[in-house]
Amino acid sequence: MLKVYLDNNYPKNLVYALQAVHQLQYPEKLEIIRTTLFQEQESVVFIFDKSKKGIDIVTEKHYDAGYRVFAFKFYPEEKLDLFKFSLSMLQLWPRILETIEENSNPFVVTYRYWGSGLKRVRG
Repeated sequence: MLKVYLDNNYPKNLVYALQAVHQLQYPEKLEIIRTTLFQEQESVVFIFDKSKKGIDIVTEKHYDAGYRVFAFKFYPEEKLDLFKFSLSMLQLWPRILETIEENSNPFVVTYRYWGSGLKRVRG
């Protein structure tokens, strides 16, 4: 089963919702975990990327370590609206799943609030 790690910046209730939906899948293909410790390198990680230009060093290091990375572009001067953020994630989730299924090699994909979708920047 593929492990999908969501950084602790992701709302607990969003993680619970994703876990509940994926428990309906048979056989289950993903294990969704909220943590700061990403253990299996051939996994998928969701992190915040605070770089205004390109990707930040944390995102780059996860990519270099062999992870498939989804990075939410968030700038520190912005206030994070957890409701808006969660709705955006749920809206993008089907495309996220397609990206995961189609790509087993490391990559970096970024996304934003209500953005046009997923933007592949590495891999």
